[in-house]
Amino acid sequence: MALTMRPTGLDSQIDIDRGDKDYSVFSREFRVGRIYEIRGGPEHLRWFWALNGTLNKPADLRTDDRVANLEEAKSQLRASWVTWLRWAGLSEME
Repeated sequence: MALTMRPTGLDSQIDIDRGDKDYSVFSREFRVGRIYEIRGGPEHLRWFWALNGTLNKPADLRTDDRVANLEEAKSQLRASWVTWLRWAGLSEME
C-alpha cells in the first residue's frame, strides 16, 4: 500500500507560519512520518522529513533529513520506511 499524505492543519494555527506546507504521512490509518517546508532556510534544505516511531532500528537507517524539494522528501521517507519494515520483518498491509 502506498503511503499517503494529509495536511497537518498546523500551518493555520500560527500567523507567522501561515502558508507553510506541512503534512503527516500515513500507512493506512497509522501516522508514520511528517514532511514540511521550512521557510527562510537555504533552497537546498527547504524540506524536512522524519520517520516516526523508530526507536528500535538498524544503526544505519536514516530517519530524517532536509532536502531541496517535496518529491525528494517523499522519496527518501518512503525508502526509509521500506527499509525499516524489512528490518522489522513486517510488510505493508494491502
